[in-house]
Amino acid sequence: MSEDILRQTQMSASANRLTDEQMAVVQHDLTRPAKVIAVAGAGKTTTLIARIEYLLSQGVDAAQIGVFMFNKSAQEEFSQRLHQALAHKGWRAPSVMTFHAFGMRLCRRLEQAGWLETAKLLTDDFSLIKLLREAMQGLLKRGEKVTIQDEKDWLEDMLLFIDQVKASNMAAQDVFEQLAWSKERRFFVALYEELENLRRRQKIRFFADLLSDPYALIAQLSAEDLHRISALVPNFQILLIDEFQDINPCQYALLKRLYPAPCQWMIVGDVQQCIYEWRGASPDIMARQFDVEFADTVTYPLSTSFRFGHAVGLMASSVISENDGNALVVGMGERTRVSFAKSAKTGKALLGELKAWLDEGQSLDDCAVLVRLYSDMVPVQLALMHKGVPYQLHGDSPLLENRQIRMLMAYLAVMAGGLEQAKVFFQADDLEYLLTVPSLGGAVAQRRHLIQQAKQAPHLLPQIIENMADSTEGWRGKKLLERADWLRSLSAYRKDPAQGLLVTLEKLGIYRYFESTSSKDIQAQEKIATCEAFIAYVRGVGGEAASILQQLASLNERQSDVAQGVHLMTIHKSKGLEFGQVLLCGLQEGRFPYYEEDLSAIDKQAANELAAERRLFYVAMTRARHKLVILETPSADENKQLKLGNIPRAGIKSLSLSRFIFEAQPFAVSQICDAWYQARDGDVIDTEKGSVFQRYLAFVQPSPRLSFRHKVAGKSQLKPGDKVRHDQFGQGVVVRQEQNDRQMIFVDFGEAGLKRFNPKHTKLVKVSSRT
Repeated sequence: MSEDILRQTQMSASANRLTDEQMAVVQHDLTRPAKVIAVAGAGKTTTLIARIEYLLSQGVDAAQIGVFMFNKSAQEEFSQRLHQALAHKGWRAPSVMTFHAFGMRLCRRLEQAGWLETAKLLTDDFSLIKLLREAMQGLLKRGEKVTIQDEKDWLEDMLLFIDQVKASNMAAQDVFEQLAWSKERRFFVALYEELENLRRRQKIRFFADLLSDPYALIAQLSAEDLHRISALVPNFQILLIDEFQDINPCQYALLKRLYPAPCQWMIVGDVQQCIYEWRGASPDIMARQFDVEFADTVTYPLSTSFRFGHAVGLMASSVISENDGNALVVGMGERTRVSFAKSAKTGKALLGELKAWLDEGQSLDDCAVLVRLYSDMVPVQLALMHKGVPYQLHGDSPLLENRQIRMLMAYLAVMAGGLEQAKVFFQADDLEYLLTVPSLGGAVAQRRHLIQQAKQAPHLLPQIIENMADSTEGWRGKKLLERADWLRSLSAYRKDPAQGLLVTLEKLGIYRYFESTSSKDIQAQEKIATCEAFIAYVRGVGGEAASILQQLASLNERQSDVAQGVHLMTIHKSKGLEFGQVLLCGLQEGRFPYYEEDLSAIDKQAANELAAERRLFYVAMTRARHKLVILETPSADENKQLKLGNIPRAGIKSLSLSRFIFEAQPFAVSQICDAWYQARDGDVIDTEKGSVFQRYLAFVQPSPRLSFRHKVAGKSQLKPGDKVRHDQFGQGVVVRQEQNDRQMIFVDFGEAGLKRFNPKHTKLVKVSSRT
């Protein structure tokens, strides 16, 4: 058998595992750019490996293929699977790298060639923070106005700002204006410039600089110099870029300069899974910019997911159609069950679902609780700790390391007599929270000295604050005296600690402090929600302050050694993962999607933010394989709207349940799946998303023949061309609607003729049926 025939036979064997959509991607020609839109669980890795096999079978040199991944774990997993696929064929594997690995190699070669100054790579966060502190000292010495001096109130946001600037192709000032952060953080721009000056003088690079430094160089080069530099990079003729929806402007612009046409690009991703805009990702590059800048791009859908069944597929398609009317997510995995919480109390509902999961013979390790906001994790962790259920926390600090909770525990300790007996405090450093939240003001060195004094003699803490008040004039001095008096009297609440915490928050203006020191409203509200969740726990447990502290310490000790159990994480951390059971927590309108005031109908930026929140919900629900649980209990009115298939468009804030649940149409989906799995035709299902479900059913064969209707109450929900049904006249088509005060509707019923109806009293039902 000749080598060519052997290769074709091997490719044929591989192709037997692929769908028609996947095969179209694999066999894409070698001349035009391609965009592959792959839904969650669509078998991207399998398809990309088959694409590489195809390229190699066509005689493409492995050295000319560059494969880009977005993180180290994805790169390692893909490389392992690729080598396994190629091992028995004797083919060499192409380069598979992360963007940072590519940048590291590029920086080294540019340094060797004298294009970039040699710099030391520092990979630990502490080195960056240390340099940032040095930059801050430089600003203060120059007299720069710094409105927030307590590092704990600005450091995290500053680190995010640095990433945002280096991910962009804009100046720091422009990035700051685009972020629309509070004016108190305006010093970030000067601090960034000071940091960069220090970094260059000390000849240092951090991870983000591995791409931003080469880009800053290459962006200003002439065509002649760029040609010289191109000899320093791998001679890729074909690029395969995974998770392209998460690319940032710096990465994209750098690759464009280094690998223009005739290099062939194949980008793979799903704009609806872009959830990292907050750290610089730009979904618009994949959604629009790539098609504009790469002529003759061929777009391929991978719309079939093998992770979940039709229930999640239908719900995901329904939700994401609000962002993209053409999007379709087809669930071809095992049947996935979807349910609501069986108790209005989050902790009780969660524990019940976990017990049921275990009773089915399943493992807690294959179960995840996903939240949009960290504060939603507080009652979850406390419930699990209280019942001794093991859990694994991903990406966030443990519950009792959270700053807001530790602050409240510090005040609990004061109620329990901690100023006289310091051992009552959960940790000795907790005394610091009594002095820094809200901040005492004054110079940094002065605050550090006061904190040290308080740790050495906690019983003198009120006196220390009073001494500071004596040297502080006006309103601030008065507030310091009030704080000192409050700390002395707080022990009166030792038997009612929940009330003591509530009064403390109000008396010291802690919530106002959160609002003034947070870069965005969502951060302030998160801190407030975290406090309220913890206080609710304190109230629910009951007992004196000392006993609550002891109980928390005991629960923390029991949990600290656990390395297994239920996975707890934010939705952002769940990207790329999947679990047998997924429980979604915190699905309340105004929190998910988060907004202070819903302006999405009239403001473009608000509409974009709502679309981004919807993408996050889409990612969350598509992590589930066998069971998806919405840890919410609809009210009677919400239940009615869900059963009618309605999606509230106005007055949405009057509902407590997230709009995304209505958009998912869980009741309609449940009816579709019942008909599907019971091989039943002819059902009529109430839903506003009949056209989406119609496309879904048409895509999958065989599928039940169903009709979809949406009961309408007025003109805004019917338009010419809509199919409707009337109890007396049967099925017809809306012809037109009068534009006078009565807005009468005209419907053509065929043999029954043209009929005229008053929309306020009509019995018309909107219908969309399989053809």
